[in-house]
Amino acid sequence: MKRLTIFRAAIAATVLSMVAGTAMVTDASAKTLKSAVGLATSSAQFYAHQRFADYVKEHSDLKIKVFSMSLLNLKETPPGVRDGIADMGFVLPPYYPAEYAENNLPANLSMLSTTGRQVESPGAAMAGATSEYTYFHCPECLAEYKKQNQIYLGTGASPTYINLCTTPLRSLEDLKGKKYRSGAANFGRWAEHFGGIKVSIPGNDIYEAMDQGVIDCAMLSATELTNLSLFDLTKFVVRRIPGGVFSGVATINVNRDSWQDLTTAERKVFLQGAARINADLTWKYYSDAKKNIDASPAKGIEVIEPGPEIMKASGEFVKGDVKIIAAQFTKDYGLKNVDPKIAKITELIEKWKGLTADIADDPEALTKLYWDEIFSKIDPATFGMK
Repeated sequence: MKRLTIFRAAIAATVLSMVAGTAMVTDASAKTLKSAVGLATSSAQFYAHQRFADYVKEHSDLKIKVFSMSLLNLKETPPGVRDGIADMGFVLPPYYPAEYAENNLPANLSMLSTTGRQVESPGAAMAGATSEYTYFHCPECLAEYKKQNQIYLGTGASPTYINLCTTPLRSLEDLKGKKYRSGAANFGRWAEHFGGIKVSIPGNDIYEAMDQGVIDCAMLSATELTNLSLFDLTKFVVRRIPGGVFSGVATINVNRDSWQDLTTAERKVFLQGAARINADLTWKYYSDAKKNIDASPAKGIEVIEPGPEIMKASGEFVKGDVKIIAAQFTKDYGLKNVDPKIAKITELIEKWKGLTADIADDPEALTKLYWDEIFSKIDPATFGMK
């Protein structure tokens, strides 16, 4: 009997040892997922990705390491996520217009978010509209991401694009002859429509260009007053024009193979985190821009509110530009049924202006809204699994 007891104890000890050993191996070999953000740690994008990583860690056994600029730069991130260099990353479809033509259509219509009904955060509306459109009304959009071996987890958006200038813009006459840095085709068309000169230069060169008089104004969000140190040079902040937001963003696309390696429960955590990261990115952009505009007078910068003449003319430009965008995407990129797609995007932008009107400064409320209206409707058991 004593020998049997000793034998059983030995077996139990062996089993415990094996279990403990297995646990140690599992823990030691647990994979840390890599997230690529091609921007500095001070950026809203890095902030949002780190918050996503923290959320996933809190609600699962997964770990995510966020790389700022060191793993992939902005242009490298789309192919880098596709090829598995990063498990996920901040993807900018406008860098690859042919590969992401369907996804770039809503981004090119962002000026619709600042025409018609005015809301505190058009970025929050545009982010919601783009995400809803992509998931539920644009199978071609999801097919583009699938072809790039990526899983789409929503869109965040910037605050309103304004003019940061060294010279005042108070009237339509003032708009003429000025040199405008434009980072997108529609902003360049806006400048030329009002008699200005569009100047295409990389974001990192804006400071030097303004300092040397190469540009009179930079069409950006007010967030860039700090991000690009433009507080040093800007003399006039001209609000509301050209309008629009930057929404050519896939905030945290996931490598398709990495997504399929997750459990259903882990994919649900990612979807919950997606609602949060898009709200965090959009809110952080908005919050920083608001702070910068509020701080401008104390720094000797005049904040100009354009009069009704400029706003009316700018709104008329946007209406005409929609036709140019439709023709461009039909002819240059071969999109089908562009007019119905534009109509749906326009409808969704107006819908989301209403949904987000009173919660621009509340990231938790924005997170809940994105979850309720979008991400809760995606099945983690089947989405992206074929």
